[in-house]
Amino acid sequence: MLTSFWAAFWASISSEWTKLWSVRSTWWCLIGAVFLMALYSVPLGFDAANPNPNMSHDDQLLHAEDVATAGLLFTQFALIALALLTVTSEYASGSMRTTLQCEPRRGRVLAAKLVVVEVVALVSGALLAVLGAGLGYLTAGDYGVFDVSSVAVVAGKVSVYMAVVVALAIGLALALRSTAGALVVAFLALFLLPMVLMMSGMDLMTDLSYYLPGTAGTEYLGIGIATLFGLGDGLPYGHNGGLGLFAAWSGVALLAGYAVFRRRDA
Repeated sequence: MLTSFWAAFWASISSEWTKLWSVRSTWWCLIGAVFLMALYSVPLGFDAANPNPNMSHDDQLLHAEDVATAGLLFTQFALIALALLTVTSEYASGSMRTTLQCEPRRGRVLAAKLVVVEVVALVSGALLAVLGAGLGYLTAGDYGVFDVSSVAVVAGKVSVYMAVVVALAIGLALALRSTAGALVVAFLALFLLPMVLMMSGMDLMTDLSYYLPGTAGTEYLGIGIATLFGLGDGLPYGHNGGLGLFAAWSGVALLAGYAVFRRRDA
């Protein structure tokens, strides 16, 4: 029985893998991620290559690993879109009914989709981090600093971050069944809402912003949104705590999405 379970699960994964790479949207999302990372990294490098005469040389050095993490704030949305489309495109086209006819166990369908997207996110996250770091270093000239160990650590963290964020995206996609709606919610939760609450100047709103997924995720990467507003010392958790909170948000989104997935018809 255990053998048949894994055989069926592997068949579901193979099916989801084939579907993912057989549509153009997957390739466009990955190309968009590369473009966004380059669009951020190259100007940052060129800016560092034109030093400010009023600053010391060391203060103007551009560390490649910092370019990789900062560029992720916008690049992530290309991979979020990819994750969303693995679910919402099937609802839009009606092919979700075919998927569930072939595999009526909805938990297995969700698990297969999650495994496939997680593999893509883990690999893509690491490669995008290295790409951003490399482009920033090459365009910064004498002011670029590329430390292999530091870049490797950041690439690993970016990979983990992307794995968590695409899980959040899949949960939203299952719950909302709309690409546009889920993308808007993801943008609000990960980027806009934390910034708006911090800019409000109200202590209650600022404290609330600390526990949003966007704040927790960027805190794990070491580029916390709160730090940008001079509030970094007020965070009640560190980098590892940020990852835990971020993962908890993704878990809640997945559970909510699965509950909707089980109860509503395709």
